[in-house]
Amino acid sequence: MCTPEVPIFFTPHLDSPLSIVSQKPRQALMATCALVTLVYLAYRGLYTLNHQSLYASIASWMLYASELWGGMSLFLFFMQVWDTQSPQEQPPLENASIDVFVPTYNEDVAILRGTLQACLAMDYPHRTFLLDDGKRDEMRQLCEELGVHYITRDNNLHAKAGNLNNALDQTDGEFLAILDADHVPEPHFLSRMIGYFRDPELGIVQSPHAFSNFDTFQGRVNYEKGRFWDEGELFYKVIQPGRTATNSVIFAGSAALFRRTALKDVGYIATETITEDMHTGIRMAARGWKSIFVPERLIAGQGAADVTTFHTQRLRWAEGNLSILAYDNPLTMKGLTLVQRLTYFGSIIHWAGGLPRLFLYLTPILMLLTGVSPVREFTPTLAVVFVTYLVSMMVALKAVYRGYMNYDLVEFFNMANFWTQIRATVRALIYRKKSKFVVTNKRGGRQGSILPHVVPQIVLLALCQFSLIYGWARHLLFDPQLELLGLGIATFLILHHARYAIAYLRTAMTPSSKREAYRHRLNMPLKYSFTDQEGRTIEGMGVSTDLNEEGLGFVAYNSLPINERGTVKLIVSNDNLETQGIIRYAAHKQGEGVDGASIYRYGVEFVDTPPEAIDAASRLVQRFVVAPWYQVFDRHRTSPRSNSLFSKREIGRAPFKMPVRLETDGDDIYCSTRDISTRAMRCLLASEVAEGDKMRAEIYTPLGSVFAMISVTETREVTGPPHRIREYVLTFDIFEEQGRSTLQSLLELSEEPKMRQDLAVEHTEQRKPMVRPVAAASIAVLALAPVAVGVFQRVHNDDLLLVRSMDSGQIDLSLLEGKDLDRILVETLADEYPDQQRLILLKEALELRGRTDELVRVCRILTTYTPEDPDMGKALVAALTGASRFDEAADLASRWIAVLDAKGQAAHYEEFEKLSARNILRSGDEYGAMDAFRRIVAAHPEDQNVRREYAGILLQSGLAAEALRQYSVLPQNEETLRQLVAIHSALGDFARSEATLRSILRDNPADIGLQVDLANVLTWQGNFDGAVRIFRELHTTDPGNVDVALAMGEALTWSGKGDEALVLFSRLLDRGLDGSRLTAGFLDAYLGATAPSGSDAHRLHWMLQRHHAGATLDSDLAGRLAMCLVRAQAPEKAIILLEDIVGANPEDRDTRLRLADALVAAGENKRAHHHYRALLAGAQGR
Repeated sequence: MCTPEVPIFFTPHLDSPLSIVSQKPRQALMATCALVTLVYLAYRGLYTLNHQSLYASIASWMLYASELWGGMSLFLFFMQVWDTQSPQEQPPLENASIDVFVPTYNEDVAILRGTLQACLAMDYPHRTFLLDDGKRDEMRQLCEELGVHYITRDNNLHAKAGNLNNALDQTDGEFLAILDADHVPEPHFLSRMIGYFRDPELGIVQSPHAFSNFDTFQGRVNYEKGRFWDEGELFYKVIQPGRTATNSVIFAGSAALFRRTALKDVGYIATETITEDMHTGIRMAARGWKSIFVPERLIAGQGAADVTTFHTQRLRWAEGNLSILAYDNPLTMKGLTLVQRLTYFGSIIHWAGGLPRLFLYLTPILMLLTGVSPVREFTPTLAVVFVTYLVSMMVALKAVYRGYMNYDLVEFFNMANFWTQIRATVRALIYRKKSKFVVTNKRGGRQGSILPHVVPQIVLLALCQFSLIYGWARHLLFDPQLELLGLGIATFLILHHARYAIAYLRTAMTPSSKREAYRHRLNMPLKYSFTDQEGRTIEGMGVSTDLNEEGLGFVAYNSLPINERGTVKLIVSNDNLETQGIIRYAAHKQGEGVDGASIYRYGVEFVDTPPEAIDAASRLVQRFVVAPWYQVFDRHRTSPRSNSLFSKREIGRAPFKMPVRLETDGDDIYCSTRDISTRAMRCLLASEVAEGDKMRAEIYTPLGSVFAMISVTETREVTGPPHRIREYVLTFDIFEEQGRSTLQSLLELSEEPKMRQDLAVEHTEQRKPMVRPVAAASIAVLALAPVAVGVFQRVHNDDLLLVRSMDSGQIDLSLLEGKDLDRILVETLADEYPDQQRLILLKEALELRGRTDELVRVCRILTTYTPEDPDMGKALVAALTGASRFDEAADLASRWIAVLDAKGQAAHYEEFEKLSARNILRSGDEYGAMDAFRRIVAAHPEDQNVRREYAGILLQSGLAAEALRQYSVLPQNEETLRQLVAIHSALGDFARSEATLRSILRDNPADIGLQVDLANVLTWQGNFDGAVRIFRELHTTDPGNVDVALAMGEALTWSGKGDEALVLFSRLLDRGLDGSRLTAGFLDAYLGATAPSGSDAHRLHWMLQRHHAGATLDSDLAGRLAMCLVRAQAPEKAIILLEDIVGANPEDRDTRLRLADALVAAGENKRAHHHYRALLAGAQGR
């Protein structure tokens, strides 16, 4: 290697809006972010991984592996951008011999013509070579026409790399530049970079790639606000400048200048992989050659116009970069420094990020589908650590990005690229030696179907939709183990990912342009001349709207013939484009303004285009579109608050674009207005005029020409050398004739939206579809629905059974009294790690069924999952109490009370005190329970529920007066008053019960339950008539209410109206109703009736038959039935019935007495005396 002679000095890279963030603060932010990331990853790995089951461990490690990948990528990224610096501009070397290579395979003549013309126009002496791997005669003829050297070969071995190496063997320039077929260089491309080669150790100077078609799949442009983002800007504006400091600048395949001896030292261009550029750069670095990146736009190419081109290109880049690891792994190859190894490895391994990204997308989906969280528990500590990590990363990245990337774009392209990167990773691992170089399409139109490039995102979006439905249905049905916080986090992440999936699909599904070449927005004066079918020639001036080498659009103020041939001529200073064309498109816009102003928009296809017109189109685009717009975009970044395209226009100027002719001493100058008012107009000129100059102007308008004398009052440079476009404010001094009135009339047209749109030459943005992406995902969901429902039912069949068994709190005896519950319980408990969701459902089912022993076992397992969860502790204490394991319940409650007291968790502490008190009550120690509740009430006097519970125990223990005292301090609301009714009734104070009920009824007159309670209280007071009156009203209002009918019948019987009661009870029996209360009411009414009917007697015999047939009555009802049979003149049947009961239970004195009375009624006094003596003997014995 040579020794350095002239050092290359570096300066901080300060060409961005955030360049005010100097190196040290920016590095401090990166160092802080790296430290926080390490802490976060360590905390996640040590304390948050979920290992409750095998699946939980897999899901947890899947997410954690993705986070580790992200952390590693972040560290490697920071290493690449740690020290961003730009080399000081160097004067060009003298007498250096340079060869310029333009490799091509299948690009068309129009594209290559523009590139070669620009190469020939470069201001440093050189030779230009076209390397044609397509062996095309038209390319040879083009080279002969332009004076370009033509090189071809017999085969296409090693694709682009082989093509370049073939040319290297046939040329001898000391330096060589490589430009892709569509990369149009600036005139100073060579002179800007050749000076750095004063350092003899310098092997390559790389400049950024930029694109002239701004509105592409990989770019976002807002012309109105002067904003532009491109996926590659982060690489060329942030990463590459940082790699200069580590001498690891990446050769990007084009826009680079090489020292021939450096390439020769590494065996020329690498041929082993399909990313020969990256591979060659690594080999040069390993051999000790230096590299420099010049952060200045020196070329403009064609970006990926649509989704197919984008992914074809990205697949080649990803596969090729990853394949390098099989040949020259930067971590192991000799000659690289440690920093070079890591930075090159970071650039390569970045392309394998698709799988970790897929894991991140699937994590919240799987959370909802399985109910298993990849995080052990969502704790406040985890939230603090995560938020700190997230904030530090966002702040650091914003400082590093310097406005060249934002969060939305990062997430959009992550979504766009993840599947392509997965494909590339697989192909690099399996097919790396069979990879094929695919040339990126430089023309419009798609490279095949978009389907392979949207199916992964459609499937992902469908999974997002499906998991939301599935997960929330699962949560609402089964109350799954995912707590609401986890469910909310998963839902948020799914909606976040779905948003970017939809955004990607909208962009990908946008119909591609039918034009082969991109139309650049360009507003320039245009002369036209067309002849209609009648032979009339129509000439005029208009303004172009867009331009490429195949045609243009323009606005005219005349109606022109469609599909007729004519001439169009774009006129600018020192350059013109004139060619034949045919109008293929016309949009007639008839204005409603003054004097019937008319505006027409046309689209012209060039025909028989002369070569000089094609060359002019390329020059105009580079000079008046690409260079100015990039200046605008860069200016927006340096002054982000400035949203205007160029200078801010004066209030009152209309943004109309109209052709202008300026009369000078020499040739006339043509330009177009950017905006205009009756005071001044603003124009762009390539010709230089001085401030203060005066000249005559003609403005072509839809209302006719306006003539005026103008002065140049303001000048502003839009682009510097070599293009030198300036913006001038031209102030009107004097209007000729009616010029001011005409212009004022024109400005009034701005009030008409359609006229304003055409006068301002506004472009209609193509709308991105919204329905198609969502519909595609919804169709996928519907297609999955039958399978999903089947899987859901199969997986959750037992859960569904458990849920149905507890629907509305009612126990389904067909499930719980059968074998299903036992089977579910046995199968669940047989698992090493029983499902928590299933255990919770089993717990509720066992609680309803009262199976306390199994309930204790289930609750014990649940507490092992969340041992610090007080709610699970409460459930276990309650279960132990229900299982009569009072000592264990008391011990567990005491331990929880001690723990909660130490933590100061008062709410849970009180709940365990209540559970302990209830446990004492269930154990039979009423007084101990009352003492425990008394202490709780004293400690928490504001707790109304515990006071009510205490009062209930007092009432149950016969201490109604003390219960009344407890209720007297409670708010006298309806609930309290209802309880007071029960207490007053227990104390025998029916009058106060009645008064309380009537006061409640004043606020709730329609409450049937209260009216029934009032009637009962009246009955207890002996006011049967009042009770019957209430029951009659209720029965009339709701005759189908059986409870009211029964209560009314009972009141009638007690009031001595047995006949009426008997009729009522008979009707209820005839309706097929049954029950002990109805039977008792009928029998009591029969005994109290004055004249029961024969039908009533038949009902008695029917009841007796049912009793003997299996519908057995208890002894009391059977005794009443027997007395009724005696009255119905059937004492024999009554005696048989009573003897059966006495025989089964000889100690039943009431039934024996009824038997004796029945025997007397039947005339069998002797047998009756036997039973009387037995009753007397029993009484004497007691």
